[in-house]
Amino acid sequence: MTTKIYITADDLLLDSFRLARRILDSGWTPDALVALWRGGTPVGVAVHEFLAYHGIATRHMALKCASYTGIGSRSEPRFEYADPALDSIQPGQRVLIVDDIFDSGCTANAVLRRLAGAQADVRIATVYWKPTHNTTTRTPDYYVHTTTDWVVFPHEIVGLTSAEINQKSPALSQMLGH
Repeated sequence: MTTKIYITADDLLLDSFRLARRILDSGWTPDALVALWRGGTPVGVAVHEFLAYHGIATRHMALKCASYTGIGSRSEPRFEYADPALDSIQPGQRVLIVDDIFDSGCTANAVLRRLAGAQADVRIATVYWKPTHNTTTRTPDYYVHTTTDWVVFPHEIVGLTSAEINQKSPALSQMLGH
């Protein structure tokens, strides 16, 4: 059975700021920030805000990329509306790819393949990294936590049982009519 950890919105926000702090402390600053829709967007907003607070102007965009089809089940990463975002990346730019979790590494590899022609300095930042699930040679440049558990993010309810939703949030469970 898969062990699940439930992340609160406050924890995700603070961890996103911790991630941004690590990026800032590295001395490398991005020209562009690409947050992967869906889970990477709240993280990307916090990272962008943190960098802006420190005077770092960064273009930002969301890129819809999905590979999960359910708990423990994934497909080849698919992009939607990627061309306008990725085509705007110029040679030599520093690009930060932001996601909530780096699991198999397939999503990161797919994004890197799409950006290969841009000749950009691309780095990957994520709140959670699952090194034992990584099926690639790529690792995130910045991360906050490592885990082997299934991470349930604040917005996620699809695929959870009524009991799991109640464990996650009794108030949400009540709103859903459980």
